[in-house]
Amino acid sequence: MPPAIADPTHSIPRLIMLDLRYAFRALLKSPGFTFVAVLTIAVGIGANTALFSIFNQLVLNPVTLPQPSSLVAIWSVNNSLNFNAPAVAWPRYREIAANVRSFAQVGNSAFSNFTLTGNGDPEQLNGLRVTASFFPTLGVQPLLGRNFTPEEDAPNGPAVCLLSHEFWQTRFGGRESVVGETIQLDGRSWQVIGVMPPRLSNPFSATQLFAPRVFENPGLTPDQVERGASFMQPIARLKPGVSLEQANAELTALSKSYAERYSTYLDAQNLSEARFYTDTLVGNLRPTFYTLLGAVGFVLLIACANVASLFLGRLSARHKEIAVRQSLGATRRTIVRQFVLESIVFSFFAGALGILFSLWALSAVQSTIASQLPPNTTLTLDWPAVAFTFGITLVSALLVGLAPALQASRQDLAETLKDTARGAPGGTRGGRFRASLVVVEVALSVTLLVGSTLLLMSFLRLQRTPPGFDAHGVATAFVGIPAGRYKTNAEQAQFFQQVIERLQTVPQVKAAAAAIGVPLGGVNPVSPYSVGGRPILPLSQRPLAGLCIVSDDYFQVLQIPLREGRRFNPQDREGAPGVGIINESFARRLFPGENPLGKVLLRGRDANVQIEIVGIVGDVKANGLNAPAPDQIFLPMRQLGRPGMSVMARVEGDADALQPILRTAVASVDKDQPISFFQTMSTAVQQSLGVQRIVASLTSLFAAIALVLSAIGLYSVLAYTVAQRTGEIGIRMALGARPGQVVRLILQGGLKLVGLGLAVGLAAAAATARLIQSLLFAVEPFDPLIYLGVAGLFAVISMIACILPSIRAARIDPLIALRTD
Repeated sequence: MPPAIADPTHSIPRLIMLDLRYAFRALLKSPGFTFVAVLTIAVGIGANTALFSIFNQLVLNPVTLPQPSSLVAIWSVNNSLNFNAPAVAWPRYREIAANVRSFAQVGNSAFSNFTLTGNGDPEQLNGLRVTASFFPTLGVQPLLGRNFTPEEDAPNGPAVCLLSHEFWQTRFGGRESVVGETIQLDGRSWQVIGVMPPRLSNPFSATQLFAPRVFENPGLTPDQVERGASFMQPIARLKPGVSLEQANAELTALSKSYAERYSTYLDAQNLSEARFYTDTLVGNLRPTFYTLLGAVGFVLLIACANVASLFLGRLSARHKEIAVRQSLGATRRTIVRQFVLESIVFSFFAGALGILFSLWALSAVQSTIASQLPPNTTLTLDWPAVAFTFGITLVSALLVGLAPALQASRQDLAETLKDTARGAPGGTRGGRFRASLVVVEVALSVTLLVGSTLLLMSFLRLQRTPPGFDAHGVATAFVGIPAGRYKTNAEQAQFFQQVIERLQTVPQVKAAAAAIGVPLGGVNPVSPYSVGGRPILPLSQRPLAGLCIVSDDYFQVLQIPLREGRRFNPQDREGAPGVGIINESFARRLFPGENPLGKVLLRGRDANVQIEIVGIVGDVKANGLNAPAPDQIFLPMRQLGRPGMSVMARVEGDADALQPILRTAVASVDKDQPISFFQTMSTAVQQSLGVQRIVASLTSLFAAIALVLSAIGLYSVLAYTVAQRTGEIGIRMALGARPGQVVRLILQGGLKLVGLGLAVGLAAAAATARLIQSLLFAVEPFDPLIYLGVAGLFAVISMIACILPSIRAARIDPLIALRTD
């Protein structure tokens, strides 16, 4: 029995409890309907919750530092040289720290690597050199010990270091006594003065060791550091009440003053620019996530429209029940409240199931893209995500329940109670509303399907883009040797040449090399240059090109084609004339219509280092498959050795087998030198496509779900229409209508809805394509073949969804139909 809604003595809470109890009973009476409705909405809620959890963790809150909104990173910008990077020179940092009043604190950092020996096997450490002000600027203090002092941050300061918590646990067993002890780094004794807190915020979570004196860089001379070589990453904290615009106004004025006072420095023409720190970490993830959130939001809307249509269909079976309640005194508000409570009850069941789906989805995403997540990142369902789930559950309940509730409250009591009343009062309005829902579903699905197809085609074309090298069977590992032991360029080059020779003796190895600037490796040094015989610009105005230092067989290992000239050979050694190789697009731009071989490039502060071009090689997509090939200058390792290089080799078969081979070859030359950052080149190529793959895969999945939901929605509306029009169809058939005419009648009604939805959807897709244009590669946002293909696919699916109810209508027995009328 329905609750006693007409009794004025019942309090509002009691009435709501009675309505809730009745809502439970009403849903349990139709378990099939309830299961389908809950499952449909749960899929939408689960997908939204999982994606919001990832969005919240990686985009909205990428760091766990105190008051991250006031942290800014300092970037260098030089549009004329196409230079835009978080790379600042040491003298410029000093000027910023001393003169910019908008900053409460300023710190600085620079990547470094250290080789740890003693206390076990040698290990290559991922290190960071920082100023004494760096951790106070971040708002982080050591868990044990102390921070660096200004005296330790001065030139020739004492060798002291801080350990990360994770490295302290794994290498030193979490011994507190390690603070004050000395360890061997690069063959020198360093004192451990502290241990950092656990799970240090991204992007420092992978750093194992911190050291002072950011200006000490083994790859640069002190003169280069002091004359504007940009390799540091300053970070600052805005004073309370100071805006980013105010800070940048100060930085712009300082940049002008710097250019006048240090006009001969390499970075003189650069502009310093402050950017919110979290924005610099997120990078291009924000538009990517907005695309995915929009796609999964479409799925939820389609699911809600589908379930609302099911509720409206179920309403026809409850008109007599509603009429009885109205005759007993139920008001329109009471009826609306009852239906909304029913939708809330079922929506919260769907929300609970959606959370389970989201946990499964987060686990699946974690295992799929673990290598592309920041270190020590675990995708979890946090409280903001739970609150988000609660919010979209309420929204879903309103979207699903409000329309049927309003429809139910508008019915005519007298007409409904007549035994001869055919169909449901208000059926025309209800039918129109359900038809509108189908149009909306089709439009949203078409929009999503077009967008996902554009992204999928973009990914497939990007995946087929030749990188300019053969990644199969190649692996690399970084080796950093101590500059204190290998002091000269010749000694450093000799070390790596010996490693290469060891690798060449291994039967499985087909070729081996060493390099700085490996494609897709994330380390892309640039250098200014001039062209011999042409005017030499001031250092700060010279164009920049990628600088790669490679051994003789580098091009053979990666199978980069030689277009003209020759490769490097053993005669290209220290003391011999300087030689270089450039890539073909760079050669065409520098020497249009001329033979580049024999031409001279000039390097060095005074443009006095001559590099004769002896070869031209094919272009390499060094910065990503979706980025143009950069200008590159390759120099021989024998002439320009460095203390840190990547060793690489090629084998027939699985490149993962190279890890022990590379380790053994390095140890055979120097037992105290480990390898780090081992990676196959095939993995590097795949990871460079990671974001595009995830976006294309997820949007395609969402589009497929939307397509299925739309087809189900269309089928349910037509099936309901056939049920409502049974009497009418019976009369038509009794008057001579043939089954084919009945099929055509139902098909026309369904295809009209599909046609309208397609028209709206294609127009919306064209508008949406503009929003995702930046994510597309080699695909036009208004590619007519894609739009026609989507329209054709939807027409076929819709035809199938329409045919089934049409056939059912054609099989109606007119006598039975007229008897039930």
